[in-house]
Amino acid sequence: MTRTAVAALALGTTLALLAAQPALAGTVDGISDQSVPAWDGAFAASPLAAWIAELAQRPSRRLRFARYVVQWDAMIEPSALPGPAGDYRERFEAWLLDVRALGLQPVLALTSYNGRRPATSGEYATALAALLARARALGAPIVDLEPWNEPNNQGAEPARVAAEQADQAEPICVSAICTVIAADIADEPGMLAYERQYERALTFAPVAWGMHPYRAIAARSLVSVAAFEAALPAEARGATLWATEVGAFDCRDGRELGAAAQASEAEYVAGPLAQAFAHALYYGVEFADGLSAPCAPGGQSDSELFAPGDRPRPAAAIVLSASAGGGWPLIGPQPGDDALAFAPLAGG
Repeated sequence: MTRTAVAALALGTTLALLAAQPALAGTVDGISDQSVPAWDGAFAASPLAAWIAELAQRPSRRLRFARYVVQWDAMIEPSALPGPAGDYRERFEAWLLDVRALGLQPVLALTSYNGRRPATSGEYATALAALLARARALGAPIVDLEPWNEPNNQGAEPARVAAEQADQAEPICVSAICTVIAADIADEPGMLAYERQYERALTFAPVAWGMHPYRAIAARSLVSVAAFEAALPAEARGATLWATEVGAFDCRDGRELGAAAQASEAEYVAGPLAQAFAHALYYGVEFADGLSAPCAPGGQSDSELFAPGDRPRPAAAIVLSASAGGGWPLIGPQPGDDALAFAPLAGG
């Protein structure tokens, strides 16, 4: 048995014990994790990646999606470094290949990390078309698209501009066979005013809407979720509602909370919160390169489910046991399985 297979079995034993509790009935059916190519330092040798791939292939599985927030002009920027350690384009391409190997459907959101923003709607449309075309060429087509990530928070765009980006994305998505997830806003103060401005500026009727309900999670309250949904236009009745990011925090805004607090929050995320949405994507599975996620003053947060070395936090069993489908253990071989099924994957 290979060294990696032994490590995977050890990880499986630990997690199976953690998952002995009944699976919660939430709908956490995706992950939002940029670090996939660097799990355990290298995706192809990662026991965690091998398990996620196995879980995603179970007939009873609920885990379906993986989400990436990409620099909007990644495909037209100059690039210098190859592979997962490269620039925005290389990191995105490595992620697409690895998510394809996991058997998960990629969901894409655009943003700016470096201050560069589209100067015109045409520039945005050209960049988006290039991103979608590259994903198709790599065999990982984008079916669900967020035109701009958290425009009222991280993405920092006026509502009118964010709506214009959605308008630009809609005809591109029609031709590329993808669905626009509109809004994608955080439940920050002023959310409803922003939402209404955004809706007034739109020129089409989206069939899917998204939000990031972090304040709802912290407060253990669905008030902001209900307010977001109630403020949607009449033609959005029956639209698919996405929580494109959810998370339970070991560290929030530089303040260490601890594993017990994260587990308590995870119960709300995987239960009442997830049940309020058609899809909920968990933000953070394991930090890159065997490192710990930073937790320091200045707004850094840690919602990872696994500590370095694939060490599961208690929140991992709570969030992911339902995704394993019914009463199955969270991880590890099932009766009759070949232990070597957890050997390294071929991937990016």
